[in-house]
Amino acid sequence: MEREAFLHKVAVAVKGSPLPPCDEQHLSGLVPETQSDELVELFVERVEAVNGTAHLTSPELAPGLVLGLARTYEASSVLSWDEGELPSTGVLRHLLTNGLTWVDGHVPADQVGRLEHQEAYHSVQLGLTGADAGLAESGSVVLSSGPGRPRMASAIPIVHVVLLRVGSIYASLSQYFAAHPRAAFDRTNLIVVTGPSRTGDIESKLTLGVHGPKHVHVVIVD
Repeated sequence: MEREAFLHKVAVAVKGSPLPPCDEQHLSGLVPETQSDELVELFVERVEAVNGTAHLTSPELAPGLVLGLARTYEASSVLSWDEGELPSTGVLRHLLTNGLTWVDGHVPADQVGRLEHQEAYHSVQLGLTGADAGLAESGSVVLSSGPGRPRMASAIPIVHVVLLRVGSIYASLSQYFAAHPRAAFDRTNLIVVTGPSRTGDIESKLTLGVHGPKHVHVVIVD
């Protein structure tokens, strides 16, 4: 069957078979009951279990903590979400005023400018993002991309630092979607990140950081 004819048949079938409306009462039955005071402790435990590192800190101490991480990994540049898209801790501003170079996450549309711009990504070691949510059941963070939130910040650098507010920690993905039913529609991209990038070879040997960050630090701001 020709490609165009096949795609046309798929489009017709999808158009004629819309998803049924979501029953909010039915959805609520899928969300587990949890005690809020246990979420942070469980989240920290699960982050560590998937080879990540969690840090509990205050808004005042967060900038210094992240600068310390940058110096530990000898990072000289940072690929980040825009300041306005990060929790209001002044972390990005603190990094830039203490010697790190900002790498623009916006890629030019023209081919020549695009290739030249992407050269800067080869050496960037630190990625800084916020997070829409932390998931206590798995130690995952939910990230959405869009204007001011480049996807490369969480995918290219060897070190990914995530800024997460305590109030954004949920028990599970189902609980997060129950609280934010339009989360998957309001941004261009939504991903769930669980620890560093990992790859298993044919002998089942696990290697971290092959296709993405090797180190993930979640800075939980109270």
